[in-house]
Amino acid sequence: MNDEDIKKVFGKKVKEYRERVLLSQEDLSAKLDITQRQVSMIERGLSFPKLSTLNKLSNVFGCSIQDLFDNDYLQQETVLKERLKSIIDASSYEKIKTLYLIAKNLK
Repeated sequence: MNDEDIKKVFGKKVKEYRERVLLSQEDLSAKLDITQRQVSMIERGLSFPKLSTLNKLSNVFGCSIQDLFDNDYLQQETVLKERLKSIIDASSYEKIKTLYLIAKNLK
């Protein structure tokens, strides 16, 4: 995993935790003493927080810093995509069309 991937995975994790504790980006930025724009950039994987901000994040979310870097869910996403591909590969054209319509309406 390269630096950009790490930032993106970390950003997704921060967003998940933030939403789990029902905080807006503005609320989180106030707790971290950074701007809402900085929170947005972290969540989008465009920026990485300082160590002091990492400590504050773990305190706000009630988790360890290591938990913020846990990417098990990313591996699970990859497994799910592989399983979906296997299902599609084994399906008839009609079933593939149905799966496509379902997926298209999930947006």
